[in-house]
Amino acid sequence: MTKITLKDGLTINAVLTGITGLGLALFAELAAEYLIPGAPVWLIAALGIALVLFAADVALIARWKAQSKPWVGSVFIADLAWVIGVPAILVGMPSAFTTLGIAASLAVTAVVACFALIEWRGLKTMGAAKAI
Repeated sequence: MTKITLKDGLTINAVLTGITGLGLALFAELAAEYLIPGAPVWLIAALGIALVLFAADVALIARWKAQSKPWVGSVFIADLAWVIGVPAILVGMPSAFTTLGIAASLAVTAVVACFALIEWRGLKTMGAAKAI
């Protein structure tokens, strides 16, 4: 089994998050129609833009601050919030999403959970797990 380093995990996180955000920002109308009917297009586009900005931050952290406990910890907390928040939203508002929207949301959340595990392992290695 190949062990993914914290720096590589953060880099992959940045790339995949950036692609997802760009897709949502550029195709907000389609995403609203096929994933969350009734959601304002501006809200989907704003989520996409926020993800692109987060991806840029994660890329910078991966490049220059991968050994910084506070910076990596902030990415971990954000990813953990996603992993907890998305299922909570799906449970709280299931009728707002199409079946494809639910499947896509859970698939992205599973990937983000993998990133959070890599980050947790990296923080633990740095001795920062107790600080989080």
